[in-house]
Amino acid sequence: MPYDERSLKEIKEKSQDAGQIRDQLLLKLSYLSTKLTNDKAKEYLMEGAGRRIYVVSRCIENIFRIYPIGQSERLAVDDLTDLGINLHAFFVNISGLFDNLGWVTAYEYDLFGNPKEGKLGRKDIGLFNGKNQSHLPKPLRKYLQSGYLRDWYSKYSKEYRDALAHRIPLYVPPALLFKGDMKKLKQLETRKATLDLNKLEDIELHNDILDQINKLGEANPFFTHSYSEGSQQMYMHAQVITDYATIEEVVNKFCEHFEPKAL
Repeated sequence: MPYDERSLKEIKEKSQDAGQIRDQLLLKLSYLSTKLTNDKAKEYLMEGAGRRIYVVSRCIENIFRIYPIGQSERLAVDDLTDLGINLHAFFVNISGLFDNLGWVTAYEYDLFGNPKEGKLGRKDIGLFNGKNQSHLPKPLRKYLQSGYLRDWYSKYSKEYRDALAHRIPLYVPPALLFKGDMKKLKQLETRKATLDLNKLEDIELHNDILDQINKLGEANPFFTHSYSEGSQQMYMHAQVITDYATIEEVVNKFCEHFEPKAL
């Protein structure tokens, strides 16, 4: 069990608050939208960031439904695939959310255009992009450049999103194996390697061995991307709750400090 009873209860309760937090954030975005002067900025705020918040909150609900926190029984292959799908959507839409808020800034302040004319190009847009940040109100810029948030974004969120989009996709391994399981696995793999799959009886033995392998260990509470790249294994349930809390804080700070263009 990766969590003590107190942590288990706290994480479960926070997962159940995902929908309420989503609704509160959407109300704040809606209020900010009424103060914006640019229609494209309003679109990126509500149809961009707003939709993504809805998707991210739904991903959390799905993750905790597919793999209830504290479950020890191994998940079926289809459930593991569905977990991967929701993790992928979760990370992609967090990244997209930051880009959407960057576009709100670019359109509201008329920053987007030809870089040769002093404007921001497409690659300059993003809430964590230095060129985009330089145009934000000082309190918001200072917050986004704070050490813990910068590290969360650059060393974790962006790294996992980039791996998902361009290298090895995120996934939840099928099982968490303990010492006894590893010994049994090695024995089964050795036996499997001796089989002649041209023989019917060996095919049946092969399938029986695979069935035994698929019953070893417990449900794996981690997610990762590439083992060869040394990616850190993250506790899935706790991490997605932490990430969602970070999104909540970022959106609240943006709505609090962003200053619409004066008419």
